[in-house]
Amino acid sequence: MPAEMSRVAFVYAPFGACSRPALGISLLKSALARQGIPCDIHYLNLMLANKLGMQPYELIADSWAPALLGEWLFAPSLFGENTQADVAYVEQVLWGGYRGTFSPAVVNELLRIREGLPAFVDACVERVDWSRYDWIGFSTSFHQHCASLALARRIKVRYPDVRIVFGGANCAGAMGAVLCRLFPFVDHVCTGYGDVAFPRLVLAVANGDALPSIPGIVSRNGDGQNAVPHEAARVDDLNVLPYPDYSDYFEQLETVQTPPDFDIRILMEASRGCWWGEKRPCAFCGLNTTELAYRCKSPERFLDELRYLCENYGDKIYFVDNILAQPYFRTVLPELACRPGHSLTWDVKATLTRGQILLLAKAGVKWIIPGIESLSDPILRLIRKGTSLTHNIQVLKWAKQFGVEVIWNLLWGFPGEDPAEYEAMQRLIPHLVHLDAPIAYGHIRIDRFSAYWTSPGCFGITNLRPARTYRTIFHALSEEDLNELAYYFDAEYPDASPAYAPGMEQAAKAWQACKGAALDAYPSPGSIRIFDTRRDGAAREHRFDALAAELYLLCDAAQTVRALMEAPGVCGRASEMQVVALLDYFVEQNLMIRAGQRYLSLAVVREYGHQEQGEP
Repeated sequence: MPAEMSRVAFVYAPFGACSRPALGISLLKSALARQGIPCDIHYLNLMLANKLGMQPYELIADSWAPALLGEWLFAPSLFGENTQADVAYVEQVLWGGYRGTFSPAVVNELLRIREGLPAFVDACVERVDWSRYDWIGFSTSFHQHCASLALARRIKVRYPDVRIVFGGANCAGAMGAVLCRLFPFVDHVCTGYGDVAFPRLVLAVANGDALPSIPGIVSRNGDGQNAVPHEAARVDDLNVLPYPDYSDYFEQLETVQTPPDFDIRILMEASRGCWWGEKRPCAFCGLNTTELAYRCKSPERFLDELRYLCENYGDKIYFVDNILAQPYFRTVLPELACRPGHSLTWDVKATLTRGQILLLAKAGVKWIIPGIESLSDPILRLIRKGTSLTHNIQVLKWAKQFGVEVIWNLLWGFPGEDPAEYEAMQRLIPHLVHLDAPIAYGHIRIDRFSAYWTSPGCFGITNLRPARTYRTIFHALSEEDLNELAYYFDAEYPDASPAYAPGMEQAAKAWQACKGAALDAYPSPGSIRIFDTRRDGAAREHRFDALAAELYLLCDAAQTVRALMEAPGVCGRASEMQVVALLDYFVEQNLMIRAGQRYLSLAVVREYGHQEQGEP
């Protein structure tokens, strides 16, 4: 069959999020178009959301990832009924780890939904004329595996000549290889980025090579499957990638009933890899698999693509990058600051300066994800974050000052941590309630590709095994197979979190509930007024003049006593003993913290003036 006659369908299955189109397959659609290969994307997640209602669907789609709720709901559609496994899932997973979320009434509603999903999969087979396609690709991440596999099997039975391909985050490395081995209706699996590998596969087969050997593609033959020759070819120059084609998403979204506040986010990729991870990856992070090498699009390409996406799809852009490119502070962001109207979300490093956060705000960045994770210097060092407590508080404080919302998690249960650090955090949190609270909190997990998984012995981790959730869902598979399929893992290590977690949870909940608290500083020549409503909502006012006011403003960024003594506004005006006495008084009044040798003011400075001068 000539290449130009091949036709490809991509499937985006439940429980993928409905509020954003799928980036990976939208890029592949554009890449195939360059080769003259027509392609359609079927958002079957939208089809199910329309059936269930958008709100209950999104509640399931956004459920805590390790629960794999979507996988459990579709498990009977793939493996058939297993009452014993279902009871184990409800008792061990839903009620074992999430009892506060999954009440008996909620579980009964989930069981009702679950009963109708085999019929939904059958309806998906009937609704689309799959015979039109030579290739059907399934993009699977998080809890999309069972739905995708259940539909793929039914399609293969009905249309045995169609080639079934799997890809996505759930198929990285060994997870993809075992998928091809275990499920005979899967012909090929893309085990990494498919930008180069998948178009090559389609063209090779269309030109007569029935079983081509392509880096990054596992292919089934009569005896099982071929081994992956080596990793997929990496795209080093991201400028050569096409723009994603999101037209299918918006066409199909028109058929779905959405609530008035339905908030669509357009995904854009500015970079790949992690410039921090290249140096020393965070111990718990498994996001980059083998793609740590950092590269980003040129400023010109970035701005052109952003303009294209905004003009065609909308200006609420969510960057999927692991981390914002440092050079963009000199190139892209100043340009965006001259083009108001964007609404951007970006992952950043918490080491940002005040001037950088101001620039982000001017550039239209409404949300940042700085990866705070902890409010303890020893724990941040333990998990290799490359940040400090003062960095984390500064980013929260300056983001509040410039109107940028911070999205972050508070985690505990790290191997090797000192439980005493959490007592200190519980004492600290009431003084930070005027800043953005963590959106989620809880015990860390061990993910495939993280340092905890690749080098468990270095962290005192033993008995590393697939998370028990997999056994209650993929109950037909052996432990060896689950070890290759799983992304989340259980393990043993000294863990004191059960002793302190209730206190941490209570502190985090209190922070989330403390709406409207303020600690604001208003500077004027020679003085500063601080208004404090953090405790009981009652307003308290502090006024400081002369040296005290100067010191407080200088500590808007964390400072050592030595640095303060050399500052122009302090040098020659007071002795070190006087300076330390003032700083310690601020700490006693909970207006400032001391972390190691550094002092940091906690108030959000309003009506800021000369302090911004000289910032980058």
